[in-house]
Amino acid sequence: MTGEHPGGEPEYGPAIIRRRLGRIMRRLRERAGLTMEQAAAKIEYTVPSLSRLENGQQGLNIHVAKSMLDVYHEPDRYEEILDLCRLSQRKAWRNSYGIHGRGYLGLESDAESARSFQTHLVPGLLQSEEYARALFLGQGEEKPERIENYVRVRMIRQERLRHPTRPLTLRAVMREAALRCRVGGLEVAYGQLARLAELAELPTVTLRVLPNDRGVHPSMAGGFVIVTFPEQLLPDTLYVEHAFGGTDTEKEQEVNRAKLRFDQLWAMALDESATAEFLRRLAEDLE
Repeated sequence: MTGEHPGGEPEYGPAIIRRRLGRIMRRLRERAGLTMEQAAAKIEYTVPSLSRLENGQQGLNIHVAKSMLDVYHEPDRYEEILDLCRLSQRKAWRNSYGIHGRGYLGLESDAESARSFQTHLVPGLLQSEEYARALFLGQGEEKPERIENYVRVRMIRQERLRHPTRPLTLRAVMREAALRCRVGGLEVAYGQLARLAELAELPTVTLRVLPNDRGVHPSMAGGFVIVTFPEQLLPDTLYVEHAFGGTDTEKEQEVNRAKLRFDQLWAMALDESATAEFLRRLAEDLE
């Protein structure tokens, strides 16, 4: 699975195309020697709108793109840029399941690797179907159809861990507290541990547990994910989820701080062999 539903074309999803298009348009503006304020005035755009466009937070329609290319004196880029505009306006595969807007899924869909640290929950890429369903129920979602759509999307995401040509490589660190948090009943908890043990055997997955007795660690405030894209399509991106959504950034200084923090957590956690034994003992405790 790539940016589209398995088997879909083209290769990259609209969220990533928008980001790529925004970066190109920023470079063209800068090459034309225009400030954001000057460019916005010439194309009759507001500065905030132009900023959102260049950051990939807002789509670019063909008519505005033509005006921008004229202002930037880049007529030879018409075909390339207009093609990207069309691709950026497609629907993402997850839209058919009722999931819209920007967010982590748009990043993950086209990433080639992810580094994830989670404090309270099993990462979505490693959740069992039953765990995911219990989680959505516990968070207050009441419509059965919506819950099933969310669960289905989560299971589709996991297909990338086994994709034959463009797999997603995952390195994950979980706090012990995330494993001991009872999501669903005893059967769900046992099934989730079995799911972790199964997925940890994949060549694309490396899983480590950070035991509670390791005490204070470098990310006490919460979890985060760092995604890397193929062929330097986009810079490495840091995503941080919070109670009411999430934020992402490509700022090199912040991403590098997160990478350092992840490496520290990785070193503190149990290695893969000890993690497998830890999961086995935890499952035995449930019996």
